Amino acid sequence: MMGAALFAVMAAAVWRSGLYFSTDLYRVWLGFGLFCAGAGGWGLYQLCRGQPAEGPMLAGVAEASPLAGWVLCSPFLMMLLYAVHGATGSVSVLGDGNQALRWALYGSFVVLAWVQGSDKRGRLVLAAVWHMTGGLLAMTALLPVYGWFPLPYAIAYTADPEVSATGARLAGMLQYPNTFGAVMALFLLERLFALGPLLQRQPAAPPGRVLLGSLPLLPYAAALLLSESRGAWLAAGAACAAGLLLERRRMAAPLVLAAAPLAGAALLYRQLAAAKLAAEPWPGLLTLAGLWAGSMLAGRWLLRLRGEAAGVWRRRLGTAAGGALLAAGAAVVFGTVRERIVHKFGTMSARQAMVQDAWALVKEAPWLGQGGDTWRLSYRAVQSSPYVGSQMHSGYVDVLLNTGLIGLVLLTAMLAAAGLLIFRRCRRLLPSYIAFLLHGAVDIDWSYGMVWLLFFLLAAQAAAEPFPVGKKTGGVLASPPERIRWHVPALLSLWIVIALGSSCLAYRGYMGHAEHMQALRSRDNQAAAARLASSLRWNPSDYSAALDLAGLVPPPAAEAILRRSLAYAPHHPGLLWALADNAGQRGDAGAAIYWTGAALRQDKYNAGERTRSLECLLQLARAEYTAGHEAEARRIARFGFGLYHDYARAAEDTRLRVIRNDREFALTFEAREWGRQLAALSGVRARWTVE
Repeated sequence: MMGAALFAVMAAAVWRSGLYFSTDLYRVWLGFGLFCAGAGGWGLYQLCRGQPAEGPMLAGVAEASPLAGWVLCSPFLMMLLYAVHGATGSVSVLGDGNQALRWALYGSFVVLAWVQGSDKRGRLVLAAVWHMTGGLLAMTALLPVYGWFPLPYAIAYTADPEVSATGARLAGMLQYPNTFGAVMALFLLERLFALGPLLQRQPAAPPGRVLLGSLPLLPYAAALLLSESRGAWLAAGAACAAGLLLERRRMAAPLVLAAAPLAGAALLYRQLAAAKLAAEPWPGLLTLAGLWAGSMLAGRWLLRLRGEAAGVWRRRLGTAAGGALLAAGAAVVFGTVRERIVHKFGTMSARQAMVQDAWALVKEAPWLGQGGDTWRLSYRAVQSSPYVGSQMHSGYVDVLLNTGLIGLVLLTAMLAAAGLLIFRRCRRLLPSYIAFLLHGAVDIDWSYGMVWLLFFLLAAQAAAEPFPVGKKTGGVLASPPERIRWHVPALLSLWIVIALGSSCLAYRGYMGHAEHMQALRSRDNQAAAARLASSLRWNPSDYSAALDLAGLVPPPAAEAILRRSLAYAPHHPGLLWALADNAGQRGDAGAAIYWTGAALRQDKYNAGERTRSLECLLQLARAEYTAGHEAEARRIARFGFGLYHDYARAAEDTRLRVIRNDREFALTFEAREWGRQLAALSGVRARWTVE
């Protein structure tokens, strides 16, 4: 049952866009959480009855090393950090709840995987889960290229040479080429370095087993190349170099075996890139099948050429041929994307600006951070240029923003423990682990739940590997069964509470999202408003539902809804702008001025909202002037003209500086007109204009 649950979670993670969206997480965790609660309850029942089944569980706990124990506990500690933020107040209660659910899922997953890998059959199950996930990701990405599996967003098209040298990049089920490439690198490196132990087995592994072990190399490598992710390529190359340095004595034969499939992947990449990932269905599939089979046979032939029974010259010839194929494949890839690799680095400037701007938020709460979704909701307040980037392109910085130094130290300790566990028990997984660390530092990989599940699956596979005979574990002595007998029921009870509590939270989130989606599909505003109100009852912290509902009800009711939602996300720019607009609709100039100022502090590069705020203030000033309140009208107009003055200066500064302007921040024609009229109404001379 545990193996089936692991299969189901990973299959759902692949199908639901890698669990990037929290709304996909609700459904997955709801089913998995209930299963975990049931499994924990059954285990507790067995222990209380003193069944013989408790023996293996107690033995498993006794044999757990401190490293494995830390990896098992750390996700729940991260969950606790986010729960504390949600209870004490943060930038987003919704973000805290979603992150707590994520870490509860990761922790429960690694616990089940660790228990599953306690015997030889369980280790095979973990390996099967890993290969199933990689196969699903690769096939669901490559088949749309040949028109056999229609999948929206599987291919990312662009005309920007900064983003793609060929105009099309493979994104697969993850819908994001960079993370997809990084994930494919994990699977490719695992297969490549698994060939070393396989080829050195005594007695020798059957030829069919060797072919099966190298079978995924071409699709994994092709998917990695077609993602055109320079970061994933570099991370894979650095991780491969580190792995070769550690395993240099037994990696010559695997490299020769893999040379032909990797070169075949390079040829396939060049062919599909030239066609912008739009191959003819039948001819394309036949080409793929022929190239795949031919590269497998060529790799097997090269391996036999340099076999143990071969002479010195034949072995050198086989090694040279393998090296030539690898070099030719690298040359093909470099020739295809040379311009982008050598000259196009524009996207790096925005990422560098993100990291630099993030330090302003870190300084505000260095120890505990500001809770989940800190960067998503706060980056517009600190951004030094109008770039677009609601996701921090560094997992480490994102964790630092959310949970502060305490959370970052906790996470780093968990990563280090997992790395040490992999190094001691299963070094063939070390390159995949290194690639996970490297690419997670420069992209949004860690925002995908599936990426973390793969990391914990790596750690569980390493923990499941038996130590070589006669080798010390390096851990502490196991606790006596009498002592453990008291620990296991307490841990199981705690796990049941976490699983049930998280399932309830996931159910509320799921129902709230379902009601929200029903409201968006409704054509009747009254019915939509009722659905949105129901959505907020299920999930009061969902600010998107509050914003949608506020647009369907009268201004006084909308103000109450927006204020309640603001209590769950105090710095949300959308809520602040909506409150400013709501104050204008109600004719409350004081509130409009207050909320406009608050919104500008949180979102200074929003040209559309700045323009609307000027129009709103102009209308309020005119209303006061018509009512005979000239002094109040001039006060409002002066404030509005001051906003226009700041807007014009910021727009001019943005125009003159050579910076990214992804948000297209500029002084609009309407803003110029509103500024002119505000200046006339306020009685001041316009000192700042932009032509």
